[in-house]
Amino acid sequence: MDIAKAVFGGVMLFFGYDQEWLFALGLGLLVGLKLSLLLPAEAALWMILLVIAAGGAFGVLPFLVFQESSYVVTGLLFGGFFLSEFGNILSKAVGGDGLAGSTWLIFFVGAVIGAVALGWTKVWGVMFATAMVGAFLISGLFTNLTPIAESLVAAGLFVLGCIMQAIVMRVEKQANTSR
Repeated sequence: MDIAKAVFGGVMLFFGYDQEWLFALGLGLLVGLKLSLLLPAEAALWMILLVIAAGGAFGVLPFLVFQESSYVVTGLLFGGFFLSEFGNILSKAVGGDGLAGSTWLIFFVGAVIGAVALGWTKVWGVMFATAMVGAFLISGLFTNLTPIAESLVAAGLFVLGCIMQAIVMRVEKQANTSR
C-alpha cells in the first residue's frame, strides 16, 4: 500500500494538473472506500468492491462526457475527502477520538467548498489540489517524524509540487505556441 501511495502521490505532486482524470479516479476510489466502511461487517466482498468501483466511476465519468463539469465533480470529491481527513487528523492531534459522528457533515461542507473552488479556478485549482494531495500522501509515509516535522515536510513538498507543475505547464504552453 505504501508503494501505491508513493507512486500516486508523486504523480499527483509533480504532474497532477495534466493527469486530472487520474486524480479524479483516485479520489473517487478513496471516497468509495470510505463509503464501503459504512456497509455491514458481514457484507460480501463483491458488494464492497462494487461500492469502491462506483466511487471511482463517479470520479472519472465526467471526464469522458463533459469536460467542464469534471472540475466541479473533482472539486466535490477533493474538498469533501480532504476536509474530512484533515478534520480527523486535527481532532486526534488535540487528543480527541476523531470526528466519528460529524465526518459526513464535514465531508459535505468540504465538498461544496471544493466544487465551487475547482469549478471556478479550473486548471489552477486542480494544480493546487493535486499538489496538496501528493504532499499529503508522501509526507504520510514518514512515520518516524513528529507531527510538526511531518507538517513541514508536507508544506515543502506542496510548494515544490506547485512550482514544478507551474513550470511544466509553462513549458507545455510555450511548446504548443511555437508549433
